[in-house]
Amino acid sequence: MNLLSPFSIRLSRREVLKHFAAGSLGAASLPNFASNEKLAAVSGITIRDDLGEHVFQTIPQRPAVLQWDLLENLVGLGVKPAGACDISSWDTWVREPALPAGIEDLGTRAEPNLERIAKLKPDVILIGPTQLDLMPVLATIAPVLLFSNYRADAPENEAETALKQFRELAKLFQREAAAEAEIARWFAQIDAYGDAIRKAFGFDPQIQVIRFSSLTTLFVYTPNSIADWFVRRMGMAQPLTRPASAYGLTQVRIRDLKNLTDAYVIYIRPFAQEAKVMNSILWCATPFARKHHVAPAEPYWSHGGAPSILTTAKRITEALLTLAPSYAGRTEQEGTSK
Repeated sequence: MNLLSPFSIRLSRREVLKHFAAGSLGAASLPNFASNEKLAAVSGITIRDDLGEHVFQTIPQRPAVLQWDLLENLVGLGVKPAGACDISSWDTWVREPALPAGIEDLGTRAEPNLERIAKLKPDVILIGPTQLDLMPVLATIAPVLLFSNYRADAPENEAETALKQFRELAKLFQREAAAEAEIARWFAQIDAYGDAIRKAFGFDPQIQVIRFSSLTTLFVYTPNSIADWFVRRMGMAQPLTRPASAYGLTQVRIRDLKNLTDAYVIYIRPFAQEAKVMNSILWCATPFARKHHVAPAEPYWSHGGAPSILTTAKRITEALLTLAPSYAGRTEQEGTSK
């Protein structure tokens, strides 16, 4: 193969793809890892990703992960990646699970650093749709597995897809028993959260989960989102619904929430203009704001891997319980905000 060393010269993503299309970075078709003599073995580990089956002879020891939801899955399995993208932003947007120290920074998810990836010498590269155009180039470095979630046309909820991918990666790293134990623990805790909410409120509250996008607009979580999956698993519902959409989010205006008279609204941090929107005339005029039925949820990544299912449940529950009639600080909160 006519392969230009990915770390012998600095190339932008556009330049790399241009060279690849011209044939200077190797073959133009995606490799079939199942037919690679180093990987193909009937007795090996068979993994199914979005492109089909791949067979690995050994458990990867140096995975590179270019997408946050896949990084969550590996950390949730107790696997430390050799490298990953956007590590510096993790604590701002994701937080849980905490990343182990010593993971090599591979650039951003939108612009992975091909030099660093090649220099890392990974034995498998995990990517999502964001990096699909780089797959032929990445495949010259190591076997590539593609896992996509958060599509508007997906046949199942994002939580169900995340669990499938978690189990598939557990096969690859031979941690299937540990994965099933984790899933069982998550579901038990999620059901306990539902019981705690019902006990605190004395009824099944309507829950609307949102994320602000500007001082006048916000995102609501659609039926294919992990947030909606959790609400429905508890036997509750979001009153404002929209059709399934990419990433489980649809943008609406704050005024579209004017009919949420009985809802408890949970908004997910961070939002840089939080104080401004909370004090805006538009927001304060909503029925739930007038009733003080609003609470912030601490940051978590809405588009994460399987561990995000539990984190979503935890964050929503923590915020919602502060709005329950039995919450110790509620009377004082309402008195000071009138």
